[in-house]
Amino acid sequence: MPLSPSASADSRRCRGHPELQDEACLNFNVYRTQGVPLDQKLPVLVWIHGGAFVAGSWKSFDGAAFVASSEVPITVVNFHYRLNSLGFLPSALFEAEGLLNLGLVDQAFFLKEFVQKHIASFGGDPDQVTIGGRSAGGHSVGIHYFHNYNEDTDKPYFARAIHQSGSVTARAFPNATYPLYVRQFTEYMAYLGCPTTEDRKAAMDCLRAADIDKIREISTKLYNDSERNITWPFQPTQGGPLLEKFGSQSGYDGTFFPVPVLTSNVNDEGKYYLPGDLETNEEFLAYMHNGSPALNATDLSLLAELYPDPAVDVGSPFAHSPNSTQYDRLSAAWSDYGYICPGQETAYRASVADVPTWKLRFATNASWPAWQGIPHTSDTKYTWDEPTVQHPDISHVYHGYLASFVAAGDPNAHRYPGSPFWPRYEPAGYGLDSAPAMQLVVQPDNGTRAEPDAIRREVCMFWRDPERAPRLNK
Repeated sequence: MPLSPSASADSRRCRGHPELQDEACLNFNVYRTQGVPLDQKLPVLVWIHGGAFVAGSWKSFDGAAFVASSEVPITVVNFHYRLNSLGFLPSALFEAEGLLNLGLVDQAFFLKEFVQKHIASFGGDPDQVTIGGRSAGGHSVGIHYFHNYNEDTDKPYFARAIHQSGSVTARAFPNATYPLYVRQFTEYMAYLGCPTTEDRKAAMDCLRAADIDKIREISTKLYNDSERNITWPFQPTQGGPLLEKFGSQSGYDGTFFPVPVLTSNVNDEGKYYLPGDLETNEEFLAYMHNGSPALNATDLSLLAELYPDPAVDVGSPFAHSPNSTQYDRLSAAWSDYGYICPGQETAYRASVADVPTWKLRFATNASWPAWQGIPHTSDTKYTWDEPTVQHPDISHVYHGYLASFVAAGDPNAHRYPGSPFWPRYEPAGYGLDSAPAMQLVVQPDNGTRAEPDAIRREVCMFWRDPERAPRLNK
């Protein structure tokens, strides 16, 4: 049963197209298995949508289909939160005003003040809440999961978590002094005609009076300027609420909620949006360095060795790229940096703390061309058992594991009939000398099975290195 406290026109204000966005957008839907009395409290999945923190909508997750396909009764909630510069405006001004990470604050407010206090009125069990999300939604889940400190210490507002292509250490979340953020904020304020002097009141008064259309215009322009290099503006900012310290440090400190966790990635995350025109090693390194400018010469030299240059090494695993010499190499490096190795770090930190942990590699195409592999978001429609996907059998299997995890805290308890057992992720150690933990690979033609998490292990140790993490803003 879909329920929403807002009119449909209002629901457009947070989502998708920046030209529709404003701040009046915290609204939600609730879906619940039909025929179950409201006094029977059901496990709840709260889905946080993705969209790079600049776009997206609850429409990216079909809560009704997820509920309808579940073997056991459940409830699903999806919702909107502030996006783009209205939800994330990294700047010294917003840091001083206590206004960083407003979109994350929206999420926490919704999870604590609505879900925990009121989901029982909709037949949901506040003690059996799973938070889940993909991409920016998965990063958000990671940020909440790794915030067992400050006002949240030992007060979890969820019982389990699903990260799909997301992590607290995914990509990079610099602080407000990051030079790129300073330049983007300066251009943003200039376009709106607002001062960037030390007069904070004048600056805030100007922003509050700014025309929403102009805010949308400059937000779109700054995003488009950054799209090729994936140096997106309007991101969660380290030092702000829910990211008072880097996510990697929270992992080392053990300041995360020890509740069951499931993390997954697709094979070729970066091929969703990376450029296909780089030809030389210099261009490859410059692209990676531009995204992580604090990497030093030693880091870059190691990077070149770990991902052999197909322009000079005929034995490179990235040779014979489909559209440019460096495309497969760049895609592998960015996938590892931004998604795959952070997902492994999440699984490792949770598992060694004796938290029930499951890790998955999604290797099923979603009608992408062969040259693009299985890129970011390929698992989206498979999540809710969608009959129109390229491989409907995988849709049954994948959804079955996820729904089982929501219902029971274990992906195996109510898995789709005939699906293989998904072993827990239990690494024998941290380094390459230890045996890899087991994960599940989901692929068609009866290929879903347990496998060692052994793909590009050496490069993941590079990206997960605690000494390097600060230079990566992770």
